[in-house]
Amino acid sequence: MTKAVQQPSDERLMDLKKQVDFIYSLVNHQFFFQKITNNPSESVIEKVLEMCQEVLNKQKDLEMSNLEIVDKLRSAEDEIKKLSKEQQEKFDSIQSDLNEINQTLKPEEPSKMEENDDSADITALVNLSQKSNEMMSTSGKYFVLKHKFKNVSSMKSGKIYISEKEEHFGVPWWESTINVVQLYFYLFRQLSMKKNDGYLSFFLNCLSLKDTKKKQEIEVEYELKIVSPSTREEKLKFCDLFQSATKKTSWGVPKFIEWEKLEKDFVVDDCFCAEIAVKVRKMTGIYKENLRSFDDTMEKFSDVLLIINDEKFYVSKLYLAAHSPYFEALFLGQFNESKKSEIKLSGIDSDDFQKYLEVLYAEQSIDGNDDSFFISFSFSEFTVEGILMVADMYETPLVTRKCEEFLVRKSEKSLKKRLELSTRYNLEALKVNPYSETTDCE
Repeated sequence: MTKAVQQPSDERLMDLKKQVDFIYSLVNHQFFFQKITNNPSESVIEKVLEMCQEVLNKQKDLEMSNLEIVDKLRSAEDEIKKLSKEQQEKFDSIQSDLNEINQTLKPEEPSKMEENDDSADITALVNLSQKSNEMMSTSGKYFVLKHKFKNVSSMKSGKIYISEKEEHFGVPWWESTINVVQLYFYLFRQLSMKKNDGYLSFFLNCLSLKDTKKKQEIEVEYELKIVSPSTREEKLKFCDLFQSATKKTSWGVPKFIEWEKLEKDFVVDDCFCAEIAVKVRKMTGIYKENLRSFDDTMEKFSDVLLIINDEKFYVSKLYLAAHSPYFEALFLGQFNESKKSEIKLSGIDSDDFQKYLEVLYAEQSIDGNDDSFFISFSFSEFTVEGILMVADMYETPLVTRKCEEFLVRKSEKSLKKRLELSTRYNLEALKVNPYSETTDCE
């Protein structure tokens, strides 16, 4: 860039030098003429010398100006390199955070126990919990079910005590006899015939989806925990995959804690608090059919391929960049990814990203599943929470606004759920007062 500026400046200097040489030749000619005529003209000589001095001064000013321009250009280049380096570092930091989230959610080899496995050893489970010091990531599809169990002294051996139903990411998490995806607290006082000791059993239950029309899977990481007012807690963490094709519905711990220890350390006023923290790692087959394709058929209309969990999305860089500062920096900034035609994204579900793109491309994807089985039980709002999560991650105001409009005008979610969403995603229109519907232990 500096060479391009110097070239015309050098040409101007050459012109000035030619002018100086010409003036000096005139001076010499004047002296010669005076010698011949023996009639010097001092005024002419002085005028010529003044012209020479003026030309020399202009030459010096031009040289100084040229040096200043070069310095400014060098300074601008240094500043551009500095900004580019800072942006690259920021992007690398974001990518590192996403990779770290994926690392924390890698499948474990949990020591799982079925409901009536009397040969289980609680000591081994406690050791497993102690070895797993890594905190469960609370980003992405994460939620916590909480409940206060009352009248502990009246609990009967073998009886199941459950929490109220809740809905998260379009899936009903509750206890029922119908065949629908559900998660509930499975707690009862149990006598172990092998050790003749009483234990609290704590299970995560997902009933089979055998009555649905398509294959459905939910991969989860979950933590079973009971807490006391004195901040004492007992917890264990597992990973599992719930499938519509399997008949196995229950995973957990038949000997979570000794009943005597529960009463001694956790029961206050004949009550204790329990919770299950759930991280949904992947959901398949839960949403309705796609309204728009981003597969190989769209390759000729796109300029970048995004890959999420091995699923391909052919999209336009400029279109995404126009609606998202994140994608603007990724595609049009100084990052290495801006030159790539294939980019992997992490930290989100491919199904959620599909619905996010559909909304961005003006499709009506913020609604429920077309399966009449789900609709008959009023669990038809499947996509909005997952779309909100992706829109928040990729800073897409248009998609966030459409989700908020749906929640305000059409959604039948509870006030408690609205407050949760409004707080998590800063949705001002949803900030209402739902405290009358909150549950204990929250």
